[in-house]
Amino acid sequence: MTDREREILNILKTDPMISQQELADKLCITRSSIAVHITNLMKKGYIKGKGYILSSGSYITVIGGSNMDIQGIPKKELVMFDSNPGKVDISLGGVGRNIADNISRLGIKTKLISAIGNDLYGNKILSECRKFGMDVDDCFISNEHSTSIYVSILNGDNDMQVAISHMDILDKLDVDYISSKHQAIGESLAIVIDTNLSEDVIDYVTTNYSNIPIFVDTVSTSKCMKIKEIVGRFHTIKVNKYEAEALSNIKINSIDNLKQCSEYFLGKGVKNIFITLGKDGVFCANKKESMHIKGATVNIVSATGAGDAFTAGLVYSYLNNFELEYSTKFSMAASIVALSHENTINPNMSVDNVDKILKEMILC
Repeated sequence: MTDREREILNILKTDPMISQQELADKLCITRSSIAVHITNLMKKGYIKGKGYILSSGSYITVIGGSNMDIQGIPKKELVMFDSNPGKVDISLGGVGRNIADNISRLGIKTKLISAIGNDLYGNKILSECRKFGMDVDDCFISNEHSTSIYVSILNGDNDMQVAISHMDILDKLDVDYISSKHQAIGESLAIVIDTNLSEDVIDYVTTNYSNIPIFVDTVSTSKCMKIKEIVGRFHTIKVNKYEAEALSNIKINSIDNLKQCSEYFLGKGVKNIFITLGKDGVFCANKKESMHIKGATVNIVSATGAGDAFTAGLVYSYLNNFELEYSTKFSMAASIVALSHENTINPNMSVDNVDKILKEMILC
């Protein structure tokens, strides 16, 4: 046990009902740091039950896409219809897999259910996921279909200019396969899905696991339409401005429009809505409050994995009972960590590094 853990445990012995924020204030550290220490105390057996975060046997299940990311980065401004000097990076990707990876790096036990080809890329994905602590035992492994590949080209601002996604294998994650994993999914503390899944699977998961908080990452304006008629089945939704407009039929040109859009989602039954606005920050809302949190000025190395890191931050925040504002700021900081690395997943993703961003960017 570390000195800090012993200090926290002694306080909990005298005041077992103290909140994480009160602990943080008492010890002059961030609430997310308190959550990490409490998690470690639970893993070591000093704290039992779900009082502060989760028991050591509990986990998050992420159901979604996995693929290899092939990313082209031009040395200068991108010239269309021509060959551009630059470099090509290959890394693990897929929205579902990326979210699971980030959640795992934030110290939460994570199960990934995805579809993988029995090939070089598929074996690489499985081995790397296991290396970083993810449970991939329930992934579908195909001898007939190749592992998904996502090819993207960045522009001079290091943002995606165009991409092609080959994800046919994800069709193998059909209702029959997902239903065969009923027990594993049903024991989850929360479920995360992305809209790369088929409408049938999304319908099945949201119908059969309505007693478990479900988080959805909408992926794109076209794929998000799969959930348009069932928006109210989700606990938390993260969308960008264009996805929010597509789902709500409300054009967003002002803060008032953002409020109207959020009210649409909340009226459908969503508990938390987060609308990401790029450099302009995030608009967030629940039944109690809504607010616009401005973005921080950051040096973007690659924007590819920022949204996935944000969603992972939301899951972490939910498990730690963070309030809406702090949940948003924590998730924004997680996305900034992702933005600062050329790979889709920043290998330095951790709660400590997210906390550093919170302090440096004066988000907390």
